[in-house]
Amino acid sequence: MKKMINIGIIGVGHFGINYLKTFNQLDNAVVRWICAANNTTLNRVSHQLNLPSSIKTTTNDKDILGDKKVDAVAIVTPGSTHYKLAKEALMSNKHVIVEKPLAFSSYQVKELIKISNKKRKKLMVGHLHRFNPCFNKLKEDIKRGIFGRINYIHSVHAGNGPVRSDMNAMWDFFPHTVSILLNLLEELPIEVSSNGKCFLNKDIEDVVTIDMVFPNKVFSTTMVSWLYPIKKMDMTIIGENLYATFDDYGKNGKLKYYKNKPPLAEKDTTMKKSGYYFPRFKDGKPLTRQLQHFLDCINFNKEPITNGVEGLKVVSVLEAVQKSLRSNGARIKVKIP
Repeated sequence: MKKMINIGIIGVGHFGINYLKTFNQLDNAVVRWICAANNTTLNRVSHQLNLPSSIKTTTNDKDILGDKKVDAVAIVTPGSTHYKLAKEALMSNKHVIVEKPLAFSSYQVKELIKISNKKRKKLMVGHLHRFNPCFNKLKEDIKRGIFGRINYIHSVHAGNGPVRSDMNAMWDFFPHTVSILLNLLEELPIEVSSNGKCFLNKDIEDVVTIDMVFPNKVFSTTMVSWLYPIKKMDMTIIGENLYATFDDYGKNGKLKYYKNKPPLAEKDTTMKKSGYYFPRFKDGKPLTRQLQHFLDCINFNKEPITNGVEGLKVVSVLEAVQKSLRSNGARIKVKIP
């Protein structure tokens, strides 16, 4: 039988408010506290969502961490605060779900894993697209072999801001891509190379391109940017027998499979329109699935899919990309310390 989990949410801004809405919709979650940087945000959110008086508000995260009735804490704050807040929450004997990136160094992640194990508390990272039914379907079909050998993957994650001051666009957007690729391909890249430009703020890249090479010879390219006219999150998978495209903002279906291969120019010089179809699968909201999984892991003592170990793998890749950025695009080997 599922027990009710008392939740404290630290950060109810741009994305944190979605955590609040979603937890409030789940049967076995009770939001006990919300915390924001100022009372203006708290008042706005309380009024916007017509929150009941049973949900306490504070500008001091220590109020949440000191409440023994709180079972779990969701950390949805700027990336530079994730490690510190996650550590304090674990030390306060709380289960923790923290938005990406889990931390800015693999050594910090290893420390969080050590504390969570010692305290016997769940540590989960908000790698949202691990709970996206589209990528669950892709993973299933790749394992079934219908794509054949995977040759190449290209992705774009961009938008018109929000521009951050505590991390570059790579640390902001690329964790999603890395978590998806590590899951689809079931291996770490051998090496990465990256280049970026700082158009808005000195030393903070707002446009970054990343190349990765995997042991099975899969090659991936990614562009992330805060300087883009529209929100865009898409991925193209080129297999030996089948192609696929994912468009997170697609209006007629986010996931498409393409049957056709390009013709050889020697035989046919005309551009062919690829035939596609929409694969069938059970849909669902990724954030709802993610937060329900977090609650289930607490209730049934299961290890989260996106646990600290996955967080360590993702951050290790991000560290290598950051090193390449600072080394004029040099090829950097990916290592997990």
